[in-house]
Amino acid sequence: MKDPRLALFYSVIAPGLGQLYLGDRAKGWTLLCMAAGVVVSLIVSHTVMAWFLMGGIYLAVMIPAALDAFQTAAGQPRTFAGNTIPYVILMLLTVGPFAIPLLWQSPRFSKTAKILWTILVILIAFLAIATLTFMASFFDSLMK
Repeated sequence: MKDPRLALFYSVIAPGLGQLYLGDRAKGWTLLCMAAGVVVSLIVSHTVMAWFLMGGIYLAVMIPAALDAFQTAAGQPRTFAGNTIPYVILMLLTVGPFAIPLLWQSPRFSKTAKILWTILVILIAFLAIATLTFMASFFDSLMK
């Protein structure tokens, strides 16, 4: 039996660590990937608004992960499965490709839907990168 408070602490520090501590590797690595996506966004962004938005997204990943780790370690029924369709779609649209493992672990999506969502999220990520690259070069040339 694992300590519920320690599982909670680990998931608060980094979502997914509590699940890894409990031996739930798939969920642990999925949550760590999602948290990594948010942390990378926080490192790259340089505006207060981006930090505010990414902080909210981080909480949307961390709070359910911490509750899940605590409830699992305590032997309580889980109140948040993390595989509901709205939550998975929200994570795909906010965390992007880092949430793809969450999609593929969810039994609520068909294989076709998983493939289509994966393609869509990757295309959106590439489009966002291309747009930001274009805007950066445009503003760079304007500044010169």
